[in-house]
Amino acid sequence: MVKEKKLQDFHHVRRADQLRKMKEIEKRGICHLCPKYLKTYHDAAIEREGKYWAVTKNDYPYAGTALHYMIIHRRHIEHISKISGQAWAELADHFKWLKRTSKLPGGGFFMRFGDSAYTGATALHLHAHVILGDRRKNKGTQKILNVPLGYEQAK
Repeated sequence: MVKEKKLQDFHHVRRADQLRKMKEIEKRGICHLCPKYLKTYHDAAIEREGKYWAVTKNDYPYAGTALHYMIIHRRHIEHISKISGQAWAELADHFKWLKRTSKLPGGGFFMRFGDSAYTGATALHLHAHVILGDRRKNKGTQKILNVPLGYEQAK
């Protein structure tokens, strides 16, 4: 018996509407971040496309973010070791474009890869996140943004 490839991880869902959509997608047995399905299952517009990556806002931004973009690899890969040199260069170009067009004064840029039991990812299709929080206004009264990048080591 062949084990079916996991495309999503329900353990890391943050919202009820996200879970509903992911269950619908799972029934179809597809990857919603692959180009063939992205425009069907992703609500936000694709703002920029290249040969290797597509740039869009996250439909389910992390709590507290002022801005949350995803830069999604156009081929279904799950590990950064599969990114070609040309694709790395294009990723940098998309990031520079986002920084310029969104006037990012700072923020976070990260990618999770591999086994979602280690990463906290919901989608196993490789994509980068670009997030912007609010500017610190009153020391001690604002919470710092926390995003899932894996699990703490068990004690």
